[in-house]
Amino acid sequence: MKKSKKIKRAKKISQKRKIRTAPKPVEKKPANPPKAAAELVRRTKIRIIGLGGGGGSIVSEIARDLKRADFVVANTDAKALKEASKHTRVLQFGQEITGGLGCGMDARLGQKAARDDKAKIAKLFQGVDLCILVSCLGGGTGSGAAPELARIGREAGTIVFGIFTLPFKFEGGKKSYLAKNSLEKLIPNLNAVSIIPNENIFKIIDKKTPLREAFSTINSRLSENLRGLIEMIYMPGLINIDFADVKTILEGRGKLTYLNSAQAQGANRAEEVLKELLKSPLNEYNIAGAEKMLFNITASQDIGMKEVEQISKTISDFNRRAKIIFGVSQDNNYKDKVRISLLAVGCGREEKPKPKSKPRPKKKRRPKTKPKPRSKARKKAKRPALNKKSAAVSVPVAASDNEEEPAKALTRRNALDLRKEVEKVEEEMEAKEKKWDIPAFLRRKTQENEQTSK
Repeated sequence: MKKSKKIKRAKKISQKRKIRTAPKPVEKKPANPPKAAAELVRRTKIRIIGLGGGGGSIVSEIARDLKRADFVVANTDAKALKEASKHTRVLQFGQEITGGLGCGMDARLGQKAARDDKAKIAKLFQGVDLCILVSCLGGGTGSGAAPELARIGREAGTIVFGIFTLPFKFEGGKKSYLAKNSLEKLIPNLNAVSIIPNENIFKIIDKKTPLREAFSTINSRLSENLRGLIEMIYMPGLINIDFADVKTILEGRGKLTYLNSAQAQGANRAEEVLKELLKSPLNEYNIAGAEKMLFNITASQDIGMKEVEQISKTISDFNRRAKIIFGVSQDNNYKDKVRISLLAVGCGREEKPKPKSKPRPKKKRRPKTKPKPRSKARKKAKRPALNKKSAAVSVPVAASDNEEEPAKALTRRNALDLRKEVEKVEEEMEAKEKKWDIPAFLRRKTQENEQTSK
């Protein structure tokens, strides 16, 4: 009995264990699970490259404030790269030629350094949709390597937007020459270019401002402008702007570009923000004649249709033929503020309105007056009558040795007088010929009859 009870208990335990250890049915998962719609859309990749010492310092400062973009500092100087911001990636090129000591003011050395490390530089443009190249022209690395980087980016199919500063006047003519020469090579390989002369910094700051603070002012301005451009692409809006719109505006070659962002608040915020937006102190040109324009308005939900219309009309009036794309974003953090970011491409060709041609006054036609008939007396005065004796044609007679030949009188005769004289001579000749044809005895009789009649 005891054995049978033990056997029964063992069977029950084994059954329970079988139930517990029974494998659970495995659900078959599809090999490629469907992705969400947001994952299917590729994120636009924007890379900002600071080239050379000046470009690297600008990008290092901008990288602290901006997000949603990738930052790279590229240089031939190893020492300068150590000072780059931790928010940036670092690329050293041309080490074999320069030894990591930079190019000085030798633009040819900077160009050769970029060409030798073309494969390394080309990786910066792989998978990048928009590259913003920032450099201070006038030095060896910036002036020499910038055209090479722009060319490599164009070959990779990336949209390249260049922002360049020109040297101060007090830096000398050599730097200015290097900068202008570099710009000529850059423009054919860029989609768009924005030029900022360093001399314009004195429009913003006082001359007593320390040098580091002065350059920081320019960097903060550029940072605000670039932030506005990046927000246009990434920030969803009531009227949305995407990268396709930015690509449409930036397509082309070497177009002069105006990029600016402004902000204002208060009752007259629309007028004030437009004044600041359309007159950037850093640029020597405005949006007059721009071929394409893209702008985004950011405000709280209380923005009215009248303000949007006023802003849009003021911008579009600069060139009514321009291609214009605009967007509106609503952000409750702005409260009574309004912010506008503007990108205008193809500036510098101001479209002057043609002056209306005034209708020419019709000339009064003078009544045609019939010419007065010349009086006969006037005709006689102009054409004096010739004497018959002077008009006669004389037959030349051989003069004797003792007699002198008389001087020939030169008289002016018209065709009619000459014709009459010729006819008269012909008649006299015919009369003489008739006489000579008459026999001699008859001629004598005629002569005698003539004498008797006299």
